[in-house]
Amino acid sequence: MSSSIDTANLDTLKEVIGYDLKEILQSFINLAPDMLYKIESSLHNQDASALQLHAHTLKGSSANVGAIILPNIALTLEQHGKSGNTQGLEKNFKALELENKKVIESLKNYIYNFLHSIN
Repeated sequence: MSSSIDTANLDTLKEVIGYDLKEILQSFINLAPDMLYKIESSLHNQDASALQLHAHTLKGSSANVGAIILPNIALTLEQHGKSGNTQGLEKNFKALELENKKVIESLKNYIYNFLHSIN
Protein backbone atom coordinates (compact mmCIF):
# COMPACT_ATOMS: atom_id res chain seq x y z
CA MET A 1 0.00 0.00 0.00
CA SER A 2 1.32 3.44 -0.88
CA SER A 3 0.84 6.17 1.65
CA SER A 4 -1.75 7.95 -0.52
CA ILE A 5 -3.80 5.14 -2.07
CA ASP A 6 -4.97 1.71 -0.98
CA THR A 7 -3.45 -0.45 -3.70
CA ALA A 8 -4.84 -3.66 -2.15
CA ASN A 9 -8.34 -2.29 -2.60
CA LEU A 10 -7.53 -1.26 -6.17
CA ASP A 11 -6.16 -4.74 -6.86
CA THR A 12 -9.46 -6.20 -5.68
CA LEU A 13 -11.37 -3.82 -7.93
CA LYS A 14 -9.08 -4.75 -10.81
CA GLU A 15 -10.02 -8.41 -10.33
CA VAL A 16 -13.72 -7.53 -10.40
CA ILE A 17 -13.94 -4.94 -13.17
CA GLY A 18 -10.74 -5.54 -15.10
CA TYR A 19 -9.46 -3.03 -17.63
CA ASP A 20 -12.32 -0.59 -16.91
CA LEU A 21 -10.53 0.29 -13.67
CA LYS A 22 -7.86 2.05 -15.72
CA GLU A 23 -10.54 4.28 -17.26
CA ILE A 24 -12.01 5.11 -13.85
CA LEU A 25 -8.62 6.03 -12.43
CA GLN A 26 -7.75 8.08 -15.51
CA SER A 27 -11.06 9.95 -15.22
CA PHE A 28 -10.19 10.96 -11.68
CA ILE A 29 -6.73 12.10 -12.77
CA ASN A 30 -8.30 14.21 -15.52
CA LEU A 31 -11.07 15.72 -13.37
CA ALA A 32 -9.22 16.33 -10.10
CA PRO A 33 -7.56 19.60 -11.17
CA ASP A 34 -10.97 21.08 -12.00
CA MET A 35 -12.37 19.93 -8.66
CA LEU A 36 -9.47 21.64 -6.86
CA TYR A 37 -9.96 24.79 -8.90
CA LYS A 38 -13.64 24.88 -7.92
CA ILE A 39 -12.76 24.48 -4.24
CA GLU A 40 -10.15 27.22 -4.47
CA SER A 41 -12.63 29.51 -6.25
CA SER A 42 -15.23 28.81 -3.58
CA LEU A 43 -12.75 29.87 -0.91
CA HIS A 44 -11.71 32.95 -2.85
CA ASN A 45 -15.35 33.97 -3.44
CA GLN A 46 -16.30 33.09 0.16
CA ASP A 47 -19.05 30.82 -1.18
CA ALA A 48 -19.64 28.31 1.62
CA SER A 49 -22.32 26.30 -0.21
CA ALA A 50 -20.07 25.87 -3.26
CA LEU A 51 -17.20 24.89 -0.96
CA GLN A 52 -19.38 22.26 0.65
CA LEU A 53 -20.52 20.90 -2.74
CA HIS A 54 -17.12 20.76 -4.41
CA ALA A 55 -15.31 19.39 -1.36
CA HIS A 56 -18.02 16.72 -1.07
CA THR A 57 -17.52 15.80 -4.73
CA LEU A 58 -13.76 15.49 -4.31
CA LYS A 59 -14.20 13.51 -1.09
CA GLY A 60 -16.38 10.89 -2.77
CA SER A 61 -14.42 10.74 -6.01
CA SER A 62 -11.10 10.35 -4.26
CA ALA A 63 -12.46 7.66 -1.94
CA ASN A 64 -13.74 5.76 -4.98
CA VAL A 65 -10.22 5.57 -6.43
CA GLY A 66 -8.67 4.30 -3.23
CA ALA A 67 -7.32 7.55 -1.80
CA ILE A 68 -6.69 7.26 1.92
CA ILE A 69 -5.91 10.75 3.25
CA LEU A 70 -7.44 13.00 0.57
CA PRO A 71 -11.09 12.21 1.42
CA ASN A 72 -10.50 13.22 5.04
CA ILE A 73 -8.98 16.56 4.07
CA ALA A 74 -11.87 17.17 1.67
CA LEU A 75 -14.31 16.24 4.46
CA THR A 76 -12.80 18.93 6.69
CA LEU A 77 -13.37 21.55 3.98
CA GLU A 78 -16.86 20.20 3.31
CA GLN A 79 -17.74 20.56 7.00
CA HIS A 80 -16.42 24.13 7.06
CA GLY A 81 -18.58 24.91 4.05
CA LYS A 82 -21.60 23.33 5.69
CA SER A 83 -21.08 25.53 8.75
CA GLY A 84 -20.78 28.61 6.54
CA ASN A 85 -17.06 29.12 7.17
CA THR A 86 -14.73 29.97 4.30
CA GLN A 87 -12.16 31.94 6.30
CA GLY A 88 -8.73 30.81 7.43
CA LEU A 89 -8.71 27.62 5.38
CA GLU A 90 -5.55 28.29 3.37
CA LYS A 91 -3.60 25.65 5.31
CA ASN A 92 -6.36 23.11 4.69
CA PHE A 93 -6.43 23.93 0.99
CA LYS A 94 -2.64 23.66 0.68
CA ALA A 95 -2.82 20.24 2.37
CA LEU A 96 -5.56 19.26 -0.09
CA GLU A 97 -3.43 20.35 -3.06
CA LEU A 98 -0.37 18.50 -1.80
CA GLU A 99 -2.23 15.28 -1.06
CA ASN A 100 -4.06 15.47 -4.38
CA LYS A 101 -0.70 15.61 -6.18
CA LYS A 102 0.44 12.54 -4.25
CA VAL A 103 -2.76 10.68 -5.12
CA ILE A 104 -2.48 11.54 -8.81
CA GLU A 105 1.16 10.44 -8.91
CA SER A 106 0.30 7.20 -7.11
CA LEU A 107 -2.59 6.54 -9.49
CA LYS A 108 -0.39 7.19 -12.53
CA ASN A 109 2.13 4.68 -11.17
CA TYR A 110 -0.66 2.20 -10.48
CA ILE A 111 -1.99 2.59 -14.04
CA TYR A 112 1.52 2.17 -15.46
CA ASN A 113 2.02 -1.05 -13.49
CA PHE A 114 -1.51 -2.17 -14.32
CA LEU A 115 -0.91 -1.78 -18.05
CA HIS A 116 2.41 -3.57 -17.88
CA SER A 117 0.89 -6.51 -15.99
CA ILE A 118 -1.56 -7.23 -18.83
CA ASN A 119 0.43 -9.46 -21.12
